Amino acid sequence: MKKTKLAVLFTAFMAMMGLSSCLGDPDPYNTLTEIMKVEGFYGYYSFKSAGGYSVSPTNAEALTGSLDAGGYAYVTYKYDTRTVVQGSNKLDAEIQGLMSIDELEQAYEKTESNAPMYMVNSKVTFYDKTNMFIDLTYYYNKLSDAEEQNAELNKHDFYLYQATAEEDEDVKDNTIVLYLIHTVADPENNEEKRTTAGTETRHFDLSYYTTDEPEKIIIKFKQSGSSSMDNAYDNKVEIPYKSIID
Repeated sequence: MKKTKLAVLFTAFMAMMGLSSCLGDPDPYNTLTEIMKVEGFYGYYSFKSAGGYSVSPTNAEALTGSLDAGGYAYVTYKYDTRTVVQGSNKLDAEIQGLMSIDELEQAYEKTESNAPMYMVNSKVTFYDKTNMFIDLTYYYNKLSDAEEQNAELNKHDFYLYQATAEEDEDVKDNTIVLYLIHTVADPENNEEKRTTAGTETRHFDLSYYTTDEPEKIIIKFKQSGSSSMDNAYDNKVEIPYKSIID
């Protein structure tokens, strides 16, 4: 099931978070933004950092909407450094920004994209060795009405299909090749209406694709300088997985 997006796109969220950080906080307060794992349930959420500590909201009543336990979110939190207990793995903090991160779903069969990408960022973020996050930039129809905008964004689906050695010559013992498939519900509207490029972060679990640690991950996709598939061409990004996690 698709999540209701808490912001139009990741780019806008990060611009907002950057502004709050630039304003600064008087000592002894500190404000951080990071990808965190969602734990608990509505009204009792907590957020676990890749560093192993958990953030408990002091303003839980202000966190509206539903998040998936076990999923991931961008979390901006503010805490009083005077309340930090040495050796503790728990932190009480005010949640100032929260945006869930959608999934890059696993595809079990190879299909073709019917909408191109503007760009796929080769710089990925890792929560741990298997949970990875990548920024996708794609064309969408920018609308002023929030409900209509959410409906438009929910027309976009993204999948990863693992290529076999028979399908792709780049597949090696130490190299995983993934095809990024981008589909929209109404491709006939691509060229006329989807003229804005926006970026969001997607999560995928590498353990779906391998039980080993590859040297390299190659993600192949269709890219275009416009939203039309007529001008799309094959492109790829290479992620030096082993050197990143070592």
